[in-house]
Amino acid sequence: MTEQTPEKRARPLSERVALLQQLLPVTLLIVVMMFELTLHLLFPRAGPPALLAVEVLMFGIVGPMAVWLTLHWVQGEIRAREAAQGELDLRTRLLLEMQHRIKNNLQTMVDLLSLELTRANGRSSAESLRDSVARLKSIAAAHEMLSLDEIGAADITGLAQRVAENARAAQARADQTLRVRVDGPALYVPSKSATAFALVINELVSNALEHGLATRAQGTIEIVLTRAAGRVRVQVKDDGVGLAPGFDLAQQAGLGLRIVRTLVDKDLHGSLKLYTDAGTCAEFIFPIDEGSV
Repeated sequence: MTEQTPEKRARPLSERVALLQQLLPVTLLIVVMMFELTLHLLFPRAGPPALLAVEVLMFGIVGPMAVWLTLHWVQGEIRAREAAQGELDLRTRLLLEMQHRIKNNLQTMVDLLSLELTRANGRSSAESLRDSVARLKSIAAAHEMLSLDEIGAADITGLAQRVAENARAAQARADQTLRVRVDGPALYVPSKSATAFALVINELVSNALEHGLATRAQGTIEIVLTRAAGRVRVQVKDDGVGLAPGFDLAQQAGLGLRIVRTLVDKDLHGSLKLYTDAGTCAEFIFPIDEGSV
C-alpha cells in the first residue's frame, strides 16, 4: 500500500473549523459555569440570587453563542473559497486531459493515415478515403462520449453503438437491410482505451460489412459486451458467410485486422480471436479497472 502524502492526510480547513465550532462554545460554557460556581462558593457575595443567573446568562450563554456564530460565518467563507479552488482545480485537470487527449488522437490519426497510404496501390482513392473517414469518425465519437463526471472516461457500450451505426451507414448499400444490435452494461474506460476500442469496433464492423455480409440483402451485426473478474469480453458477430476454410489470423489478416490486433494488444492489453459461429465472430478480451462504473 502506498503511503499517503501529508496533503492527502490533512483535513480541509473548513472541516477543522466545523470541529472547532462544535467544541469551543461547549468548552467555553463549561469554563464559565465552573468559574462562576467556584467564585460564588469560595467568595460569597451579598446580592440577589438573580445576579448569578444574569452573569451565567451573559457569560455562559451569550459568549459561547457569539463564538459559535463567528465560527459559523468563518466556516462558510472558507467553504466558499474551497469550492472555488476545487472548481479551478477541476477545470485545470479537464484542460490538461483535453490537451493530452487531442495530442494522442492527432498522433493516432497520423498513424492510421500512414498505414492507409501503404496499401493505396490496388485500391481506389474513394475506398481509401471512405475507410479513413470512418476511422476519424470513430475517434471523434470516442472524444464526444468522454464523460465529464468520470473525468477522461467513456462508456464503451454506448460508444460501440454509435461507432457501429456510423460504419453501417457509411458502407451499407442502398439495396441492403442491415441491422446493428449492441447489448451490455455501461462500462467506463480511460480516454486512450476508449479511442482504441472505438477503432477496433469500427474495423470489425467494417470487416463484417465488407466480407461477411457483402453478398447479403439482409443481415445483422450483434455486439455483446460482458464483464467478469476485472475483464471485458466483446463479441462482434455477423450472420454472414463466415470465415474462409483454413483462415489464419496471423497470416491472412488485411490492414483492418492488423490494426485491430495492434490496438487490442498494445493499447487494450488484451487478446483477439476470430472463429465461425453461424457467421463470423470476432472476440477480444481486455482488462478493466475494478473501480470503473
